[in-house]
Amino acid sequence: MKNRPCYPLILIPQGVKGGNLEPIILPSKSTESTKLGASEVDFGLILQQHFSPHVFSQQQLLPLNHKAAYSADFLFVEPNTNLHIDLEIDEPFTFGTREPIHCVGMDDYRNQCFIQANWIVLRFAEEQVKSQPLRCLRVLANVIYQYTYNDSWQVLFKDVEKLTPLWQWTTRKSRKLSKDNYRNCYLN
Repeated sequence: MKNRPCYPLILIPQGVKGGNLEPIILPSKSTESTKLGASEVDFGLILQQHFSPHVFSQQQLLPLNHKAAYSADFLFVEPNTNLHIDLEIDEPFTFGTREPIHCVGMDDYRNQCFIQANWIVLRFAEEQVKSQPLRCLRVLANVIYQYTYNDSWQVLFKDVEKLTPLWQWTTRKSRKLSKDNYRNCYLN
């Protein structure tokens, strides 16, 4: 388990680390027709409640030299600096085919496309957004403050406990979670 990443996964582009917060690629459009996942509707509502009007659902990023775009589950845009944060909710397997998804390494290329566009990538496990939504928002508020010094949201979550980290699953672990119907434990 030493080398397995832990949720929340926070990926910071070099440009942002160096103080350049402007995205290199802006969202190309919204894909509002996309069916939201089991936890995205509820988390989207709580995000909107605390971060509106700066949160957008299903915004597309078309990486340079790509024909197909990636959709961000949610996009937060900081109003003073234009910092873009791609918020993702990762499920361990699909409900339909029960195939493993978001396993260690599966999203590396996708993440890299967002990072190259100078967007921060913040990935939560679905279980975290269902069981600890305010703690997830605390993480978002802290990331915003760390890079923009905008504490507008950080003060809202100062009394919220820290998010409990979760190991990112391997393909093998994802199959076991699927077999055990694990998502039903926290979605119901």
